[in-house]
Amino acid sequence: MKTERRKLIFTSMDQIMPEVDRLLGGEYALVGNWSLGQICNHLTDSITFSVEGYPALAPWILRRTIGPVIFRRILRKGTFPSGLTLPKKYQPKPGLDARAEAEALRAALQYYAGYTGPVKEHPLAGRITRSQWDQFHNIHCAHHLSFALPSATS
Repeated sequence: MKTERRKLIFTSMDQIMPEVDRLLGGEYALVGNWSLGQICNHLTDSITFSVEGYPALAPWILRRTIGPVIFRRILRKGTFPSGLTLPKKYQPKPGLDARAEAEALRAALQYYAGYTGPVKEHPLAGRITRSQWDQFHNIHCAHHLSFALPSATS
């Protein structure tokens, strides 16, 4: 049985929901700690927070020093460094329905795509551009969805 994450890259946010729909339409295995519902819930929150603002930000000293360095590394490499721990307040609850959370993610992506106002601060990197948010969301979604391995027939 395969226990490694798959390599997944999104170059456009338009690629995210077709991948989620593919997972929902077939069989898949999970190699991480979260269900597909939890993954979609977390991604929905992240996308929505980039428009509406995060409930909490890292201390300003981190957002002005090490946070931007980590963020630029993520964008440059296209991956998240291993060992990052998500604050408990941003971890999804167990028992979430995958289909319902996928539809919430679809709505969040549509909301974000249609949003033309100023974007909010990243909780660790501080002020970033809309283009950087786009790139971050592609990398973030690919990271989490890479823990769901579609079966060969999906």
